[in-house]
Amino acid sequence: MRRKLVLVMALMIVVLLCMLGVMFKVQGVEASATIHIRADGSVDPATASISSVDNIIYTFTDNISGHILVERDNIVIDGEGYTLRVASGCPVAYRNGVLLSGRRKVTIDNMRIEIAWYGIRVENCSGITISGVTIIESLHGILLSNCSNNKIIGNSVISNYHNGIHLRCSSDNTIQGNRITDNGEEGIMLDLSSNNGITENVIERDLDGIVLIESSCNRIIRNNITANTDTGMWLYSSSENLVHHNNFIENLVQIYTFKSCNVWDDGFEGNYWSNYAGVDLVHDGIGNSLHFIDANNTDNYPLMGMFFIFNTSVGNCVNVISNSTIEDLQYFKSNSTIKMHVSGEEGFVFCRVSIPHVLMNVNNVSVIIDDGLTPVLHSNYTLHDNGTHRWIYFAYEHSIHEIDIVPEFPSFLILPLFMIATLLAVIVYRKKHNSQWNTDGSTVSG
Repeated sequence: MRRKLVLVMALMIVVLLCMLGVMFKVQGVEASATIHIRADGSVDPATASISSVDNIIYTFTDNISGHILVERDNIVIDGEGYTLRVASGCPVAYRNGVLLSGRRKVTIDNMRIEIAWYGIRVENCSGITISGVTIIESLHGILLSNCSNNKIIGNSVISNYHNGIHLRCSSDNTIQGNRITDNGEEGIMLDLSSNNGITENVIERDLDGIVLIESSCNRIIRNNITANTDTGMWLYSSSENLVHHNNFIENLVQIYTFKSCNVWDDGFEGNYWSNYAGVDLVHDGIGNSLHFIDANNTDNYPLMGMFFIFNTSVGNCVNVISNSTIEDLQYFKSNSTIKMHVSGEEGFVFCRVSIPHVLMNVNNVSVIIDDGLTPVLHSNYTLHDNGTHRWIYFAYEHSIHEIDIVPEFPSFLILPLFMIATLLAVIVYRKKHNSQWNTDGSTVSG
């Protein structure tokens, strides 16, 4: 009922604005038009502000007022930061910014799309990549319908009237690293869709953060789902989905489920819940009690702090669970050390850090806070090791700190290293001493 009411109200607003003739301003240099990228590679009309290189890369040369129909495979459409605005009157506002139907291997990149029915509509397609696109003030953001093996990566979908990103009857797609905020209905919606990956997105201040309807076997991992005004996540007849390492923060209702049974941890770590009231008596960053959602849904390993993920200079990620604010994390390959800056209010805080062996593959590590001036509390540097990663835990009194995680050499190497250092010192001394003699054996005067 709520969703129908929102839809009716939105349509009434659109119709009213169209009648008034002031629905949206047009800033493009062309009259509103349908622009075709034809199967033969041509752009129709030829006067459209799109240039082509070898009929493979199509680049905007100005803002465009109109909508684009793609009829060619294996191409790149680069907006060059320009705006595609689909509005000069009521009929155009019901069309799509970019429409792909039955296409293969098309990339849409680096553009802003405003005031469309769907910002980007993709039907019966595969190998489509949508990246670096901002879709704003449209009825819907991005739709994938009957699609597989597509990527929606690094986009901003903001202040649209209905869905931010919608997958319908689609599988094996990736939705990653997008910012999906202030949309009138669902941030991300899946219906009749399976085996999709939803990872590392910021989903906040939508009506519902993520909605699954009759959708199964999806992976919902490492998302920030924050301050959504109805529910953080809404599941209807959707089971066997894997949901872990997400931050559920201050949503009106964190989770709503109906006829759904899902997995809320990876068998070792679960999700962070801002309303979790449990405690951590063993000091490992995991709550001692389960986080109960309903009879069929339980997070067995609720996190005691938010989940953070940091890319390093060599490409491997370091994961941190903490109730502190992690300002930054740097990895220094030269000495295999990690440096973090943390901040926050006073009090007891912790860090649970997962370090790949390729970054710091030694038997022992050590944590130094503020060059040793701040004591480390409840340290456990052998918390867990799965053969590829090591988990460590440490705590401290909260304030603003600099934290260094450094490798310690195994004890059996200390004596050989000492002997090598001593030998080098002797060599340097002898070289310096011998340089003070002339070739005839006399000493060099000072």
